[in-house]
Amino acid sequence: MFRPNDCHLQPGLFDTFQQLPEKIRQRLENSWAGTFYRELFCRINESPFAKLYADKPSRPNTPVNVLVGLEILKAGFGWSDEELYDAFQFNLQVRYALGLRDVGDGHFELRTLYNFRRRLSRHMQETGENPLEQVFAQVTDEQLSALNLKTGHQRMDSTLVASNIRQMSRLQLLVEVLQRVWRMLAEGDQAHYAEAFAPYGQGTAGQYCYRVKGDEVPVHLEAIGRLMYRLVQELKTDYGHNPTYRVLERVFDEHFALAEQAGEGAEDIEQVRVKAQGELSAASLQSPNDWEATYREKGGEGHQGYVANLAETCDPENPLQLITQVQVAPNVTDDEELLQEGVPDLKARTELHTLWTDGGYNGPGTEAVLRECEVTHIPTAIRGGRPSSGRLGLDAFTWETDETGVPTAVTCPGGQRVAATPGCKASRYLAYFDLPACEMCALLNQCPTQQLKRQPLRVLRLTIRQVQVAQLRQRSAQARGPGRNWRAAIESTVRSVKHPFGGQAGKLPVRGQIRVTMVIIGSALMVNLRRIWGYERELVQQKRQAGGTFLFARLWYRLQNLVDPWYAHLFPTFAPALATV
Repeated sequence: MFRPNDCHLQPGLFDTFQQLPEKIRQRLENSWAGTFYRELFCRINESPFAKLYADKPSRPNTPVNVLVGLEILKAGFGWSDEELYDAFQFNLQVRYALGLRDVGDGHFELRTLYNFRRRLSRHMQETGENPLEQVFAQVTDEQLSALNLKTGHQRMDSTLVASNIRQMSRLQLLVEVLQRVWRMLAEGDQAHYAEAFAPYGQGTAGQYCYRVKGDEVPVHLEAIGRLMYRLVQELKTDYGHNPTYRVLERVFDEHFALAEQAGEGAEDIEQVRVKAQGELSAASLQSPNDWEATYREKGGEGHQGYVANLAETCDPENPLQLITQVQVAPNVTDDEELLQEGVPDLKARTELHTLWTDGGYNGPGTEAVLRECEVTHIPTAIRGGRPSSGRLGLDAFTWETDETGVPTAVTCPGGQRVAATPGCKASRYLAYFDLPACEMCALLNQCPTQQLKRQPLRVLRLTIRQVQVAQLRQRSAQARGPGRNWRAAIESTVRSVKHPFGGQAGKLPVRGQIRVTMVIIGSALMVNLRRIWGYERELVQQKRQAGGTFLFARLWYRLQNLVDPWYAHLFPTFAPALATV
C-alpha cells in the first residue's frame, strides 16, 4: 500500500546527527548531502508512483522518495548496487541526504530496490508514462524558480550512450540466438532437434566463431539460415508466445530472405538466402539481451546503444545553468526528431524563446515546430553545402517574412528592396529587380538573379525552405566568434552526465531503453545538484569575504577613535592633518 514519506520533516527524539559536534554537524549540512536533501529530496513528488502499489490495505511501502533518491545517487556516483547499498547503510552523508536522521531507521533489503525497478519498468511499458521524467521536470522547474534563473535562452545537444551489451559479429549473434532457442525447448523437443543443434552446442557462441575461418563464414551463415527457417515454421504453434521465439523470428527476418515465393514441402528450406551486409538495417537486433539497442556509425566508429538528448539554460546573466530536459531514444534517431519532440514540452514548462543547437538539428520539420512554438533557432552550423565562393548566397540578402515564414519582401546586397510574389508552383516565389539598377551594381557578376528576355528585369527564383536556410545561415554567422557562441558549453554538460560511466568511451551499466533513460535522468539530476551546491558554496565564500571586510573596517574605525585624541593631545599643531590620513 502506498504511503507518502514526510517523516523527515519532523525531527525525531533520537536524532543521531544532533549528537555530532557542532563543527562536524555544520560541515555536514554545508556538504553536498545538505544541498541534496534541501534542493532535491524534499522536492520529490511521490504521488506519480502511487500507481505502482496495491490499493487494498497492506504493509506500507518503503518510502518512494528514498528509493528514487538512491537511484539518483547510484547514477550520479556510478555506483554498483552493492556499493549503493553499503553507502546507504554506512555513509552518513548518504543517510543525511535521504532525510534519515537516525542510523537505525529506514532499513530495507536490496531486493526491495530491484522490485521497485521492475514495477517501474513494467508500468512504463504498459502505459508509456515515465514517473521519473515527471520527477525530473517537477524538481527542475522548482529549482529554476527558487534560483530565479532565466530560461528564455536554452541550448541543446545529443550524445551516444552505449548499452551494456557485448559486441558480436553477425555469425556470433546468430549462434547465440540458436543456443537460446535450444535452452527454450522442452526435453522432448530437444531430443527431436538434437542432431540439428549438435554443431552449435559445443561451447559458447564466441568459441564456435573462433573455430571458423574467414572464408568459411558464408557457408555457416547459409546453414544457420536453413535451420532457423525450419525452426520458425515448426515451433510457432507451441512456442509462439515465448520471448526467445520472437527473437528467433525477428533475427531470421532481418538476416535472411526467401529466394522466391515459398510453396509447400521440405524443399522450401533450400530457398533461404543470406542477406548481403548492405541489406541489414541499422535498427536490426544488436544483442539478444537488448532488443531496442541499434547500430550507428559516427566519426568512423560503430556504436551500439542509444542517443541521449540534453537541453539546458544558457542565459549569460544566470549565475549557474541547469539541465532542463533529458530524452533517450535508439541511436538511429535523428537529432531533428528529438528537437521536434522535446521543444513543445520545453516551451510549456519554461519561457523558452531562443534555442541554440549545432547543425544536426536543422530541417523543414524543425522550422515548422519552432515557428509554431514561437522559438528562434540559432544553429552554429548548417547541414548541406554552401554556395560556390564566386557567387552570392541567399544569406547575403535581407528577408522579410510573415508569421508563417512566407517571404513578403527582400533587399539585395546592392540595396534594392522589392516584393516577393507567389510563383506558379506551390511554395515557390519570385522577386523582380530593376535591370538598370542591377547593371550599375558592383556585385552583378556574383548575383544569383537571372535576366529576363522580354522585360528590363532580373528575377530571383526561390522557395520557402531556401529562405529559411538563408535566415539560419545569417543567425549562425552572428553566433560565431569569441563570447558569442552560447551553445559550446553544453559539450561539458554532456561530458558531466556521462562521466560516472567512464566518460565518452564508457558503457552504461544497464540495458534497454527504459533502464538507460532512468540512469541518464538520475545522472542529469546529480549534475544540476552539484552545480547548485557549488553556487551555494560560492555565496557562502562571498559572505565570508564581505564579513571580513566589514569587520576590518569596524576595527579600524574604533582604533582611529582611540588614537586620534592621543595624537591631538601630544601634537596639537598636527592634529588636523592627522585626522585626514
